[in-house]
Amino acid sequence: MAGKTAGLTASWSGVWLLAGVRTPFADYNGALARVSPTDLGIKVAREVFARSGVSPRDVGAVITGSMAQASFDTYCLPRHIGLYSDVPIEVPAHMVQRVCGTGLEVLMQAADFVTHREIELTLCVGAESMSRNPVASYTMRDGFRMGGVDFKDFLFEALRDPAADVTMGDTAENLARQYQITRREVDAFAAQSFARAVAAQTSGFLAGEIAPIKNETFERAPYQPRALKLKGLNELAADTHVRPSPLETLAAIRPAFGGVQTGGNSSAIVDGAAAALVASSDYVKSCGKAALARVLAGAPPWAYRRTSWASARCRRSRPCSSAPASSFRISIASKSTRRSARK
Repeated sequence: MAGKTAGLTASWSGVWLLAGVRTPFADYNGALARVSPTDLGIKVAREVFARSGVSPRDVGAVITGSMAQASFDTYCLPRHIGLYSDVPIEVPAHMVQRVCGTGLEVLMQAADFVTHREIELTLCVGAESMSRNPVASYTMRDGFRMGGVDFKDFLFEALRDPAADVTMGDTAENLARQYQITRREVDAFAAQSFARAVAAQTSGFLAGEIAPIKNETFERAPYQPRALKLKGLNELAADTHVRPSPLETLAAIRPAFGGVQTGGNSSAIVDGAAAALVASSDYVKSCGKAALARVLAGAPPWAYRRTSWASARCRRSRPCSSAPASSFRISIASKSTRRSARK
């Protein structure tokens, strides 16, 4: 075992990404700050069924991902997303937590379910509220001495690995030093990313994957109704963090960790959710709907200098076609981590 490559990879031959949709991603403490990740997940789950025309009664498993305890009922998040999107109550639901690789792990587990458990259709949902990460205490159950109140910011503390005594930002800086990635390279990468996002938003390209959000109530008898309420808006229809960010503007921002990472060239802190339907070849054929892509292979996060990196490979295609249009890879990592992976 010691001589084998660290980590696990997987490949599949008859797994399809049938449909997908997401909320707009709203900036930290913005329009979605009062919405629990459960309600964000319910919204996209309902929307993916509505848009695809697929019946939630066909779902054989619900797999969700959410890292933070961002509401008191987060333990019930998988079950509630399934229930309030009209998935049959007997269908099992579970939660995946793999830090930055959580979303890809959800899709990989769905592919395994389809391949090995004879489940024809899986509902996959990822939901996160960074704004609702709590200010928490793990030591107050027995009371406290004068001056001994111990509350900490969960969002900040959770990004630190106490085993290695490094934060997520420290990891990015370690990789930048190891691979000699300069501040200008990171800023240029970010400027290109922003420019592409602005172009996609302006052209309407992103609108096709986004479900606009309004104040809404979710009901399913005999359960209690749930409510989604925006902060300061009547409707949220587009990502709020996308903005023109030229290289010279990014270059003027001070480093956050004493190196190449800044608040301008790092990933945004946002709230939002996404849903996807992962199906077998037989289900795609029987429902007669065009799939978005075939899921070919994936690799979960692997430890590399105390960081996480994950990748999944898909192929755009007509349903069950032997003549795919193109292949693409989805990966999750910080900008410095992605640059180091390329090098």
